[in-house]
Amino acid sequence: MSHKITHNQAVEVIRLKVSPDNTDAFLEGRAEVEKFTGSLAGHVSTELLHLGEDNWLMLIRWESEEAVRAAQTLTATAPVISDWLNRTAQFVSFDTGLVRYVS
Repeated sequence: MSHKITHNQAVEVIRLKVSPDNTDAFLEGRAEVEKFTGSLAGHVSTELLHLGEDNWLMLIRWESEEAVRAAQTLTATAPVISDWLNRTAQFVSFDTGLVRYVS
């Protein structure tokens, strides 16, 4: 599935650590989270990148800054999110940025 990247989309950048012995449960849980986030207004796409060893990076793209703010209000208290995050070894960082350049 291809998603067009456009200016002013919001992107959540989340760094996680997941112990290798918990990777399968982490990935299985992500499917449940995706059902939830994919149903939220303004969700464009999610990418989960394995950076090696126990390091992971997740990029969640939203149509706008308003859409990401609305989603963050809902995801902050969603059990499916907290259950999934409990499968990580460490929640490293969370940032949101706006797309300003597309090539």
